[in-house]
Amino acid sequence: MAASAARALLPALGFGAAYSVAILVGRATRVEGSEVSLVWPAAAVAVLWGIHARGLPRRAAAFHWIVLAALTFGVNLTTGAPVGLSAWFVLVNVALAAVTTLVLGYGGRQITLRDPADLGHLVVAVTCGTLVAAALATVYFAAVGHEDLPRTFGLFAVRNGVTALAGAAVVLRLQEAQWRRPQPSRLRVLESVACVVVTVVVFARVFWFNPGLPTAFGIMLPAMWVSLRYTTTTGTLFLAAAGGSIVWATLLDRGTLQGITPQEQALLAQGMVGCLAMVVLTLALFRDSRNDLIERLRHLALQDPLTGLANRTLLTERLDDAIARGEPGTVGVILMDLDGFKLVNDAWGHAEGDLLLVEIARRLLATVRAGDTVARLGGDEFVVVCTRLRDADELRLCAERIRDSVAEPYGQASDAPYDRITASIGVALSERSCNSRSLLSRADKSMYDDKRARRRPPATVTALAARPAR
Repeated sequence: MAASAARALLPALGFGAAYSVAILVGRATRVEGSEVSLVWPAAAVAVLWGIHARGLPRRAAAFHWIVLAALTFGVNLTTGAPVGLSAWFVLVNVALAAVTTLVLGYGGRQITLRDPADLGHLVVAVTCGTLVAAALATVYFAAVGHEDLPRTFGLFAVRNGVTALAGAAVVLRLQEAQWRRPQPSRLRVLESVACVVVTVVVFARVFWFNPGLPTAFGIMLPAMWVSLRYTTTTGTLFLAAAGGSIVWATLLDRGTLQGITPQEQALLAQGMVGCLAMVVLTLALFRDSRNDLIERLRHLALQDPLTGLANRTLLTERLDDAIARGEPGTVGVILMDLDGFKLVNDAWGHAEGDLLLVEIARRLLATVRAGDTVARLGGDEFVVVCTRLRDADELRLCAERIRDSVAEPYGQASDAPYDRITASIGVALSERSCNSRSLLSRADKSMYDDKRARRRPPATVTALAARPAR
């Protein structure tokens, strides 16, 4: 009981602390001489809090929502807001987080940021949440006689929407990040240095050392460079740093946004951050999706779909490469087919035959050495390419291990209706001026010599075929 209470309490305390700090940070970004905040990170924290609560049991989730509401009311009171405003903005903030979470997780979908479709869901959900929240906030200001309600609605919608979108996107994307130590080439290092220099120069010129010229379009150059040439995680970190730079420069009334009204500064700064987030994330996620598709197509083109082994195309590529790199006598081929495989298909069906081929592939992978290639040529023919051989004896020992592995009983291992299968095996060792075709041809001839020498008596084959099916 105490452990479950602690598991519910600790995340609530963490989100509560982050939410309180986010409100204070938002208030610190108010434009000089105005009550308008440039960013409202509490919106992003509230959305992430709602996403976390969505995966909790009902009571624990209700506890988190209550804490969110209580903190909203308490922090607003502490910072000098009237009781009525504090109470109403509990509804505004909870509505933003609740509506966004409900739309984002509609239909039980997993909330992630892995592809452009996920980004589209996030944009729609945040838009729905911020429009509801902005409408509720406008209702309050209309009730107290506030003027210029359309601009108030626009400020709330743009500010909260962009901040919630950018903040939630950064966190969701970083959750998917796989941190590896990079090993870049010299050209890649030079490109990265050039990218950093260009980014710093462009952002400094646009937002810091600029007398108010409309040159904000220049930031799209480094944004596209980072999005298309680096990982999505790098693009996300670039987005966070760029957004911070834009907000900071605007607060200091520097750069391209200087000299205009606070409301226009807030809208334009948020618009820039929002556009930058859409460009960076869309390009990066589309690039990731394209790379994933290319990888899947390559896998389909080079892998046997049943066993997952290399197919003939990939086998030929690797064998030619091994022959070109290795000395004569260091590359060997083991070619194998199964004795009586047709009888398995005829007696128990092709589904049972497929299970046998998958089991054979598993045994081959478990038997060969690390770095050897196992391929299926088609039907019941398999090939193993052995590299870095010391002599022909090592190749023959590997072939015998494969023969023994294939001949082990199958009934217990794969629930097969047959006891064992044997294999005919041929081997060939690389020679000077040979290629993949000639090496496979020699191994094929050796295999058929082995098959003729080891052919089963007809009575044994008949007994196998006559066994009843399951």
